[in-house]
Amino acid sequence: MAAVWWSGNLKSWVRAQDMNVTTGSTQVLAVAGDPHGFVSVGSHDDQPAVWTTTDGRLWTTIVLALPAAASSAVLQQVAINGNRVVALGQEIKEGGAVPFAEQSADGGASWRQVPFSTPGPDTVITALTADSGGFTAAGRYGGPGQQTVVMWTSASGLTWTPARVSGLGGGSQEVTALASSGPAVTGISVTATTRSRRFLVLALPPG
Repeated sequence: MAAVWWSGNLKSWVRAQDMNVTTGSTQVLAVAGDPHGFVSVGSHDDQPAVWTTTDGRLWTTIVLALPAAASSAVLQQVAINGNRVVALGQEIKEGGAVPFAEQSADGGASWRQVPFSTPGPDTVITALTADSGGFTAAGRYGGPGQQTVVMWTSASGLTWTPARVSGLGGGSQEVTALASSGPAVTGISVTATTRSRRFLVLALPPG
């Protein structure tokens, strides 16, 4: 079972309680907060799952339906922008794993799956942030040693526009973190070759 810990001062921590999940396999992989509380995401019994709380101590579990034709799915990234919440993850289908997206327009109380296109095979979502324009996500696609970074932007989380990132050089590339401040979005990139591993800070256009 997954465990969530809460602190009001970042010095002492207490284990939070879950309201309605007592059995099964659960993993919590990401959390986002705003002035109204927190939303975390992961999976429960191989289905995508969301947890919401207003105080960080008592959480409500929402187990979402599997995407069509998926045998399992998990949410791995979450971001909050006002009342809108976006969660991104991977679904397992007969042909392999592909990204999928969920959006909430009421702070995480209800959810719907939204379209999310990918540029090629083996696409994985690696980072997500809310920004002044809505949301920005990063991912990678391609085979081992040839992975390329791709970005997506969305104003509301309902539709996503892909945009490739240039200037990273050769090798296998990945944006591992995103953060926003005002109109700017910054990403941390890793580029690996057979001889070296480079870390770059990228200035990215907001969503």
